[in-house]
Amino acid sequence: MSEYLSAPDIAAFPDLARDRSWVRELPRGTALARIFTAGGPHPMAWHEFRTYGPIDARFDPQPEPPSETVDAGVLYATLEQSSLGEEHASAFASCLLEVFQSTRIVRRATGAPTLAIFENARPMRLLDLSDSDWITVAGGSAAISSGDRMVSRAWARAIRATYPNLDGVISASSVVPTARVVALWSPAIDALPRHPIAHLRLDRDELTGVIDRIAARYGYVVL
Repeated sequence: MSEYLSAPDIAAFPDLARDRSWVRELPRGTALARIFTAGGPHPMAWHEFRTYGPIDARFDPQPEPPSETVDAGVLYATLEQSSLGEEHASAFASCLLEVFQSTRIVRRATGAPTLAIFENARPMRLLDLSDSDWITVAGGSAAISSGDRMVSRAWARAIRATYPNLDGVISASSVVPTARVVALWSPAIDALPRHPIAHLRLDRDELTGVIDRIAARYGYVVL
């Protein structure tokens, strides 16, 4: 049986000053990676926060029902954090598996999926949902990172309302537990740099080898 995640109770959310481990600070210059759709019906820029939602993503902070909410943007990225030291455990691998997990088919051209790697321009403060005990103290469970996404989004809205100055949350990837996924919210907009370190479409020839190796390891199909 999968672990159960109850609805959030804001009254149980602790004062973050009680335990410094609950907030993880990413120093300026931390490398993050994301894959976004640069084409198709809803093209985005690498640094663009999505303000329409919530959709099916885990930590969308927008209120229900789905709509455009200017001050509730979200941008998802992965953090290079693994003890494995292998390319299959890289932030790029985590991005690839997260983005295409619903079909397990990596479509390298449809929607012009593009990899962006960037470094934050200032320190960012993120609520740590995986490597601290905040979620337990707040009355939840580790299922916030792997369970019902609708319930996780309710937690995201409650966290955003309770701690409005946080830049977002960091959690374990639901597909690569050693990886860390970052959901940045509107306060983090000024933490993004003017330009990314790398900006590569997935159909570039130089990415073929690494994409094929990642897909083969995890049973994904590449088209």
